[in-house]
Amino acid sequence: MRFTANMQQPDTLRAVLYGMSFLRKHCLIRITDGRFTLVSFKESLGQSATQIWTHLELADIFSEIQIGSLDNDHINMELNLDHFVRALKSCTSSSDTVKVKLAKRGRIPYLAVSVDSPSYTSIKQEIPIKVIRESVLEGIAEPTIPNPDVSLEIYRQVRSVLRICDRYRNLAKHITLTANRAGELRIAIQNDDVTVEATWTNLTLMLSCDSQDDDDDSQQQVDKETLYSVVVNADELFDTLRISYASRRIIFCISDRFTLMLHVLLAGLDDHSYVSYYIPSLTL
Repeated sequence: MRFTANMQQPDTLRAVLYGMSFLRKHCLIRITDGRFTLVSFKESLGQSATQIWTHLELADIFSEIQIGSLDNDHINMELNLDHFVRALKSCTSSSDTVKVKLAKRGRIPYLAVSVDSPSYTSIKQEIPIKVIRESVLEGIAEPTIPNPDVSLEIYRQVRSVLRICDRYRNLAKHITLTANRAGELRIAIQNDDVTVEATWTNLTLMLSCDSQDDDDDSQQQVDKETLYSVVVNADELFDTLRISYASRRIIFCISDRFTLMLHVLLAGLDDHSYVSYYIPSLTL
């Protein structure tokens, strides 16, 4: 198995890895068909666990790529996110050259990250990995969810949403998110001690494939005002939103009482590179 490449976007990749690491410490990296995919989940892959799927165009992140494996040139490895983030922190300037290479010491595989800088001697760090055969991953697939009932783009408001979630998670274990097609998003907590709600309006509605061409104005108005909601773990929502500093757009997609999906478009990359968080709605 062979993988060597120069990294073109170390800051972007480090930001993505760092954002993922708040929620999970280990991830699966899949290099297949021009894609660099990072998958992170709990022990269970069922709908009860939040999943993170990061899809990056391989050529957007790396150059001078060499790939070879007995699994049709597909490479799968598991590693600790904190180790990868720490290795990329050695890159401090745009003039630094970052190289990655799969290697072995004896029979133990690792990912070597080398940083060459004009200002200091080359730094090489070795990240322990677990190589996984393609056949083992046949049952792993991105979650299938219904078309969102409402999808709203959060742009300038993302920092205020993050602050509210940080405040609310200190008051309650669960947060309710409610949205409608009029561009309104509400975030609320309710327990025996406190009931609090924050509202954002005039958010951009993202059209989905289930949009209907209906000439009945009154029906359209009802659809716009209909509320859709999910209940999620407060800490997990906050940790998920920490990816916001690496994003240029975040789209909140709510499938009523089923799933909250956060679709994160990354700064410096086109729409083909993104992070998707799948957070199942809880039944309290």
